[in-house]
Amino acid sequence: MFKKNYKKLSFFILLIISSQLFASDVISIDSLFKKEKQDFRLSTNVDIINSNGTRKFSSYPILLSYDDGTLLTETQQVIFGQTLMYGFNSNLDLFLSYNVLNNRINYVDFNSNSSKSDSETTFDSLFIGGNYTFDSLLFDEFQQSVSLQTALLKNINYQNEDKNYSLKDYNLKYSVKSFSDPLITILSLGTNQTLKRDINHTNLDLPNSYMVGLDLFLILNPNISLNLNTEHSYQTSMKEDGKKVNNSTIMSTMGFGITYNMSENNALTLNSSVGTSTNAPDSRLTFSLWHKF
Repeated sequence: MFKKNYKKLSFFILLIISSQLFASDVISIDSLFKKEKQDFRLSTNVDIINSNGTRKFSSYPILLSYDDGTLLTETQQVIFGQTLMYGFNSNLDLFLSYNVLNNRINYVDFNSNSSKSDSETTFDSLFIGGNYTFDSLLFDEFQQSVSLQTALLKNINYQNEDKNYSLKDYNLKYSVKSFSDPLITILSLGTNQTLKRDINHTNLDLPNSYMVGLDLFLILNPNISLNLNTEHSYQTSMKEDGKKVNNSTIMSTMGFGITYNMSENNALTLNSSVGTSTNAPDSRLTFSLWHKF
């Protein structure tokens, strides 16, 4: 089933590329959303994650997975989110991001010895942060930036209980960008740190994550760019009351996507990825609409 869907998605993306090759509008999303002082940009995203297995996932600001002991057989998450960015000056962007999660799960019901389904929609997270781009270029070729964000609100579903937490999740990311027409290369290093929290009368240590990612943007023409990406992260073990309940794990994904500039102030991106390690989701599809005010 997944292979058939993925082949259909690949054909759909190739069809979009071939049908738009002769458009002639603005430039790539990288230059379309170049930072200017006191400007606003809005990103609206729909993220669809599918997985067969027992692990639950958190997708923002970084993909994380954990197993809380619930016997899940299949999970589908649809996340709607928006990020509002404000160009404080030519170097610093401030941003506010929220996400709403619809979680559909199939799980084993021991009472009836069968599989049951459940669906729930929750306000998942509210993050605040900033991104700073350095003026000086590394080795006169590479542009550096660093971003930091924290959760003003983050919902955790653990053993069928939902609970909100504030200032318990922190994300730090460092990126190096290289420009070599027609290719843009971005190497990213990041970490997501979680503080202890209490849920279901349990003192919970969620995994911390350390990631490395590589994005390649190939500018096909003034309106379309093709993106190839890979991301690998190391997650520490998870603990309940100081006792390890999940081992540390490696989570890896690979994907591709396209960006299409619809006008001087609007762009659309589509990205598809598959898990290349056991604990990663089977598939992930992300639609993003960018708007510059």
